[in-house]
Amino acid sequence: MRKCFWVCLVAIVFGISISVLAQAPQPGPEAKKLAMFAGTWQYAGEAKASPLGPASKISGKQTGRMVAGGFAIQNSGEESGPFGGIQFGETHVYDPASKTYRYLGYQNDGAIWQGSGSVTGNVWKFSGTMTVKGTSYQMRIEATFTPDGKSFTWKVEISTDGKSWAAWAETKASKTS
Repeated sequence: MRKCFWVCLVAIVFGISISVLAQAPQPGPEAKKLAMFAGTWQYAGEAKASPLGPASKISGKQTGRMVAGGFAIQNSGEESGPFGGIQFGETHVYDPASKTYRYLGYQNDGAIWQGSGSVTGNVWKFSGTMTVKGTSYQMRIEATFTPDGKSFTWKVEISTDGKSWAAWAETKASKTS
């Protein structure tokens, strides 16, 4: 009887543990929208003359992968352009409290950026700040996906005072895998 009690108790505890693990939180539909950026992307475009540097061509490759059980996307890549050859990383998450998509990015020359945004259909809009060589800039970004999700355009505006805005960069990205 005593042996049966312990075997049953272990089976019940094991069953409850499996049940709890099977009920791990799942990302909601908002977090799942981040998957639009998943995959490998090739992009090219141009940077306009700005306080960040002269006009130049931009090209690069970016890979996005869903992480943290689908609650975030992590992007990494390499680019040639106004800052020279750079390596960068960026993480995006959906914040259910503010109902926005938050992001944080960094690159190997010390530049960092952060902010938040929203998505309506196939258009993502972000705003935030970028710090380059100790100077902070405000930025606005708009990414518009094609209906098939295999390419998007990326437009970035910057401001030194938050009042006057100038186009800084425009690129087009195509999904390669």
